[in-house]
Amino acid sequence: MLLGVSGLATFAARETALPESVFVVHCEPTTAQEIYWNGLVQLVSTAETYLVPLTIMFTAQWAQMIHTDESKISRVEAWLAWGHEIACHHHGYWGTKERAASWDGYTNTPVTDIEEADLDSYLGPMDDYMALLEALPGKRISACFGTSEQDEVDWSGSIPYSTRGNKLEDAIGVPDALERNGCEVIEIGYGLLANQPRGAMQAAYSTCSSSETFGANGHVYNFVEFRADFDQWFEFLHRLDPTGSNRCTISGLLSASQHEEEPS
Repeated sequence: MLLGVSGLATFAARETALPESVFVVHCEPTTAQEIYWNGLVQLVSTAETYLVPLTIMFTAQWAQMIHTDESKISRVEAWLAWGHEIACHHHGYWGTKERAASWDGYTNTPVTDIEEADLDSYLGPMDDYMALLEALPGKRISACFGTSEQDEVDWSGSIPYSTRGNKLEDAIGVPDALERNGCEVIEIGYGLLANQPRGAMQAAYSTCSSSETFGANGHVYNFVEFRADFDQWFEFLHRLDPTGSNRCTISGLLSASQHEEEPS
């Protein structure tokens, strides 16, 4: 039986002056290039300066790029040792037909259901996708797998934590128990940093209670183009919490909020 929000007893009982916050980085399938790898290296370095652990979500294309370079693998291992998380990002077939995004080529949708014009982009089922992600250092525990209900067939049962969001109102919430492709998962939301008016994320964070979480999301290409937005956000978090005690990764947040169903 799925747990409701009230079942996340440990999370609800946490008593801190500030909400727990997470910062999720999406690495898009079309940006698996050296310029964006270098941008990610700079982003991670900046985050570490402000004691901000990142949940870095790689697409299969980024995983392939990393696999071909031992120095990149060593870098990822160093990020894990610092306290960052390496997670999964997937651009599902149906979701990317509904919005301005590029399909990453992987899906469990039957090939016969894929439109003829898209068949050349098909790279394989999600087992092939997961093999690339799982070959990276560390263990895959959390993911963002798109927004379309038709893409839920792509969800992997090995991943217990899900993320979603885009709008400012998605940034504030509590862990939610739900089902993805027949699997019980815990999901948390976030708002996209680059989509908000200047200062809006900071203002929203100020309204977030200690019994809620605050999630922010950025893409590597956002950092390359609009680095000041990231610097200002990290500085804001560090000023409020210089030790970083209220900042964590997705898996760190959700494993710490682990749930037992409350007695009826």
